[in-house]
Amino acid sequence: MAGALVGGAFLSAFLQVAFDRVASREVLDYLNGRKLIDRLVQKLKLELMSAGAVLNDAEEKQITDPAVKNWLDELKDAVYVADDLLDEIAYEALRCKLDDESTSKVMGFISPFVDSFDKRIQFELENILEQLESITKQKDVLRLEKVAAAEVPSRPLTTSCPEEYGVFGRDKDMEAIFDMLQTDDVSVNGICVVPIVVITGEFCFKLEINESCVITRKTRHLSYFRTEYDGSKKFKASYNAKDLRTFIGLDLSLPRLQQNRISTMMINDSLLTFKCLRVLSFSSYRNMRELPNSIGNLRHLRYLNLSYTSINRLPNSLCNLYKLQTLLLFKCKSLIELPSKMWRLVNLRHLDLVETNLKEMPLHMGKLINLVELTTFVVGKHSGSSIKELGELHHLSGALSIFNLQNVHCARDAREVNLKDKHHLSELVFQCGFDSENSEKERHVLEQLCPHTKLESLTIEDYGGTKFPNWLEDCSFSNMTSIQLVNCKYCSSLPPLGHLPVLKRLYVQGFHFVSHVNREFYGDGSSTTKPFRSLEVLSFKDMPEWQEWFLFEGEYEDEGEVFSALKELCIIECPKLSCGLPSQLPSLIKLRIEKCQQLVASIPRAPSLNALQLSDCDKVVLKELPPKLNYLKIRGGCIFLQSFMELAVTGSGVSTTLKSLEIQGTFQITTGHYCPFLETLMIKDDSDSLWSFPLESYPKLKSLQVFESKNLESLFVSEESYRDVSSLTDLSISSSPNFVSFFSGGICAPNLTSISITNCNKLKSLPENMRTLFPSLDYLAVCLCPELESFPEGGLPINLVTLNVWDCEKLFSHRIEWGLQGLHSLRDISISSDCEEVESFPEEALLPPTLTDIRIEYFPNLKSLKVNKRFCHQCH
Repeated sequence: MAGALVGGAFLSAFLQVAFDRVASREVLDYLNGRKLIDRLVQKLKLELMSAGAVLNDAEEKQITDPAVKNWLDELKDAVYVADDLLDEIAYEALRCKLDDESTSKVMGFISPFVDSFDKRIQFELENILEQLESITKQKDVLRLEKVAAAEVPSRPLTTSCPEEYGVFGRDKDMEAIFDMLQTDDVSVNGICVVPIVVITGEFCFKLEINESCVITRKTRHLSYFRTEYDGSKKFKASYNAKDLRTFIGLDLSLPRLQQNRISTMMINDSLLTFKCLRVLSFSSYRNMRELPNSIGNLRHLRYLNLSYTSINRLPNSLCNLYKLQTLLLFKCKSLIELPSKMWRLVNLRHLDLVETNLKEMPLHMGKLINLVELTTFVVGKHSGSSIKELGELHHLSGALSIFNLQNVHCARDAREVNLKDKHHLSELVFQCGFDSENSEKERHVLEQLCPHTKLESLTIEDYGGTKFPNWLEDCSFSNMTSIQLVNCKYCSSLPPLGHLPVLKRLYVQGFHFVSHVNREFYGDGSSTTKPFRSLEVLSFKDMPEWQEWFLFEGEYEDEGEVFSALKELCIIECPKLSCGLPSQLPSLIKLRIEKCQQLVASIPRAPSLNALQLSDCDKVVLKELPPKLNYLKIRGGCIFLQSFMELAVTGSGVSTTLKSLEIQGTFQITTGHYCPFLETLMIKDDSDSLWSFPLESYPKLKSLQVFESKNLESLFVSEESYRDVSSLTDLSISSSPNFVSFFSGGICAPNLTSISITNCNKLKSLPENMRTLFPSLDYLAVCLCPELESFPEGGLPINLVTLNVWDCEKLFSHRIEWGLQGLHSLRDISISSDCEEVESFPEEALLPPTLTDIRIEYFPNLKSLKVNKRFCHQCH
């Protein structure tokens, strides 16, 4: 792709985009009657064409001739300016058209604003023409000739890659892609303008962290890494690039939960300075609650990303962005309404509203006829946009969620949505709103929302009807791979879904009137095809009256059992289910059964099972451990656990593939038991039997977490053992009130990297010789340990990077003795205390010179902070 857009080919294609823009109907109408401006535009086209004719020759010669390289850069800069002017004319033409349509003004009426615009654009066209004429004259001096052009795409190339993806390579290639993604291609084939990571160059710049910026007036594309706090000072040098087209923040391999923040001044400055922006992203700035009215000045803007922000309103001026094609509001959970004149965004192609909290859609959404992606449509109760508006959006594709269907006035309105003809929609979500008083109305509305038969995914939520629409029982959905039926409380039976040929995922939740899953669930019985032949995931949840699950076992013996392809089975919160687990599931990989207290059954024979979770289902029997079991979680089920430990003691029948065991309930240790296979063990113990934990019985254990163990006093390794726990990397003890010591006699854990001790009231000391025994430790957290008085003699491990001390008042009172000055790897420290005597903190002797982050909490009487300016700090 990039190879076809290098140098001259890129500029040629870019020029063609400008020419196409001038040839648009709106611009031609606007220029009609404006002879002087029209003449200047035509002259501009001729100058651009004259320069464009020698681009390929210049591209070759610039490698050896610096003068040609400078000529190309000057030409490129002039082309950018010319394109901005032509885009302004196109914008103004579109604005006039929309105003004429909304006010019924006579075409050609010259308002004072239009007259002022004409004078300004005329002046700027004359300036750029003068500059271009000077540039084109130089081509003869440089002996540039017309050369056959390389193959250039007839239309701008586009992509729908996620924002975080990076593309790296030659600067000219990157710049070419940037600009091709900012054009006016009618972004109907699901095309989206996307920011791209670039290296560096005069026109493209990537702002590195702590980098001194060299940004010039010619810079058009700026990307940068978001940090915890981005202020105006960080971008001060970028304000030189007033014609910037791209301003995009990138993640520096940080999780989405990272709290990125940006100053309000920075937002205002960028909107007021960069008026030529095509691409703008403030994504992931959680502190951003408002978008300033000045956003309406960015008349060139095509792409605006506000995802993962706390924005609660969008200004009406946003509706002045007539060129906007992509508006991303993904996970803006504080957003409850859109501007009332959204219909003016006539070029909008992509509107992402996933996980917003809109109450209703604004009026006239049906006028956005170029929409390709509309993730969410909320039916208003009173004045909001009618569901009929969706009928006008013929190009919708991908996923669409329609919320609050209970607000649809009559079924005829739903019929006009015409989903049957929207063949590019692959996923549909219908959310109905639980209107039990109008259950028949809800059913009729849903009946009229019949989708096309090539639909791939369907979700029905909060449905108040007692029976599903007829089209759901239709077996003609040949491409349906996923169905979710959630909170359909008043339906007394499940729809017949067994004969959907490629159905892979089926989720059933919140059916409060279903008592039996009968034969009808598998289909009408007329076909000889095995039901659910492709199903891979099956989940039942929150079915309080479900008593029996009818199974077809034995009826399809020639073709194998029903659910032969099933990989994951979940049965959760079905307290009355007493029987009905399949006896054999040959493909099952994951099985989860929770809160099914009456279920009497054996775990299915599943030779491929590698993850098993059993919680509050004591009557479910596991006769043997599956041979490939890797993860086992048990909550409750004391009898089962005893049986498991007996298997472990005898060494017979225990699966050596079991790597992870999570137990919430009774953990019993019998004498001599040995578990050579476990790597991860999590224990939440509510028994009185666990006094000490024998680490020597778990030689491959990497992670040990113990929670709420009432009687646990210590971890130990016997005198006869090597005292070497070389596999252990992570250790966590929490809410164990009698825990007093780590390792009796001391052990060596050379690979232990993390220790966390929380809410252990009797713990008085940490292990001695930590620096020697735990040389790899880089994370230590001690919290709510009131009796802990000091860190061990010999000091903390020298490789420690992070130290958290929360609410350990005796330990805090000896903080000057912690010896942190000698820890040259320590970067991050977090301290919390309710000590009322401390008015100034921290003491200089406490902190090592390598520290970069400090977090301080509580300190009720703190009056002053003594923190060196080089530290990045948070104070709460």
